[in-house]
Amino acid sequence: MAGGTFNPLAGKDRPGTYINFKSAKNDSIGIGERGIVVIPLLNHNWGPVGEFLELTAAAPDGHMAELGFSIYDNDANRQMLLIREAFKKAATVYAYRVNGGTAARATASEGQPVNAAAKHKGTRGNALSFSVVANPTGGFDVTVSLSGDVVAEYAGLKTVADLIAQDNAYITFSGTGNLAATAGVNLEGGADTAAENSAVTAFLDKLEGIKFNTLAFPVTDSALQNAAKTKIKYIRENIGRGVQVVMPDTAANDYEGVISVTNSVKVGDISLTHAEACAWVAAATAAAGNVKSNTYEPYEGATEVVDPKSHEQAVAAIKNGELFFSVSEAGTVVVEYDINTLVTFSNGKDKSYRKNRVIRVFDTFAEMVRLNFPPNRYSNDEVGWGVMEGMGRAILKQFEDAGAIADVDYDKDFLVDRGKSEADETYFNVGLKPVDSAEKLYFQIATR
Repeated sequence: MAGGTFNPLAGKDRPGTYINFKSAKNDSIGIGERGIVVIPLLNHNWGPVGEFLELTAAAPDGHMAELGFSIYDNDANRQMLLIREAFKKAATVYAYRVNGGTAARATASEGQPVNAAAKHKGTRGNALSFSVVANPTGGFDVTVSLSGDVVAEYAGLKTVADLIAQDNAYITFSGTGNLAATAGVNLEGGADTAAENSAVTAFLDKLEGIKFNTLAFPVTDSALQNAAKTKIKYIRENIGRGVQVVMPDTAANDYEGVISVTNSVKVGDISLTHAEACAWVAAATAAAGNVKSNTYEPYEGATEVVDPKSHEQAVAAIKNGELFFSVSEAGTVVVEYDINTLVTFSNGKDKSYRKNRVIRVFDTFAEMVRLNFPPNRYSNDEVGWGVMEGMGRAILKQFEDAGAIADVDYDKDFLVDRGKSEADETYFNVGLKPVDSAEKLYFQIATR
């Protein structure tokens, strides 16, 4: 009876029992999760400065204490708007407060042993208050409120040390001695400062430590836009991660890693700026897989286009590598064309590289290669080369079955270059033909 191992792509000619052994721990074929967006909060009035807060679609308000708001609140600086629009598409949002400020405070008055300082800097701290009320059964009840809403209650505390031990998420308490009853105490003196360019570039540098798909960069300053493009290009080409940045009306263009948003939409009674619309575009880009284009993708909740383009303007914008919104024949606000800013087609990059679906094919394929071909997993000899080619062909098959690539030649499209591979260096020759979406349909109709 025939036996041995088998190639799942080719099968066997003879009847028999064929067995492959594989380690579940090391078998890594699979595409990493998408839908991860990073958003810098450039003008927020609460929260830790210089830290990433991980928010998820399953628990979007999981960091209310650090943000100072529910993401569904309409804060004055519209920072929650960015997160809210992103969560129409994103699975995960990393929010990062760039600007700082001064923390609000309340100093103990005569007979009151408690000092209070807002946990974070900014004007949102001025909306904090606390009260200490005698508990009929002993001790005191302390209530902490934000804009009149109770955010924490502690019962039966006796000393300031007891209150400090509660480690309130909004106020840092200090002082000594026994608690004393007091009416509501309001914190004051909180202030915001503008985000400095150095703080923004520091944020960009920290992106290397975060796994994400797209950066929503609601910044109009051209120098900072160039800095963002430089960072994204470095992450793509030096670190090897398929990320993109979405910016408004950017001059930092002509690169497949940059998406430029040049108009906006109205959601409810709010007209978004071009910069604010970047949050949704970044999320839609992050959430789209390698078999999906966002061309004519509806913008949920949008009722009209802000700064609509005429036909001539739309044609010029597409030639300039701009992503913008228009109204479909059905009256829905949609993305006109899912393209990036690449407009110079040379150095091995043809027009297909301006299509974001095609870029996602390349990026997800590269991610799978990195995942399945780590250093020191395979032997650099004929046996190892065969195993690596088998793994590569399995990846090709997964992409072909999904509809991400076409016309795969399994004998030629993933080969080890045996003439160049030696010592600890292995060279591969790989062929990919990405599948794009049918977005320009031409009908020639003969009438009779």
